[in-house]
Amino acid sequence: MVFRRLLPLLLALSILCIPARAEDLTQEKRVDIERLLNMTGALAIGQQMAVAAAANYTQSLKKARPDIPQSVLNMLPAEVGATFEENVDSLKEQIIPIYHKYFTADEVKEMIRFYSTDLGQKMIKTMPALVREGMLVGQRWGESLGPKINQRVMDRLRKQGVKI
Repeated sequence: MVFRRLLPLLLALSILCIPARAEDLTQEKRVDIERLLNMTGALAIGQQMAVAAAANYTQSLKKARPDIPQSVLNMLPAEVGATFEENVDSLKEQIIPIYHKYFTADEVKEMIRFYSTDLGQKMIKTMPALVREGMLVGQRWGESLGPKINQRVMDRLRKQGVKI
């Protein structure tokens, strides 16, 4: 008798626990995500990575082989950049599923509409500077907290009887 009363409740709860079916990555959504990536310059991260990689590669090579002429080292950024550029499609293929995961097709279309406006274009142009400056502020802020964190942890350790 109790089971009969609980059965409808259990069925209702089981239906609520079934995850909603994720939206399929349609060809239209894929094309829209690619358009969004292109218009926002999101794939330019590869170019930024190429510059950083070339600098690191050149430094490492210079350290390991100081006999290599500077003229040879000077060609490395172009070679590294070309390699990144030739492989940007593999980066795009890895980024598309991330956008698909977090944004619906309608949201992607809405972002395209936004980034097509003057304000959206301004956002695209200013975002690198905003991120760069924000990271610097965050870094300085984190560094400023270092002594406070250290003091707080030391005080807590002392209270716990840990000798430092």
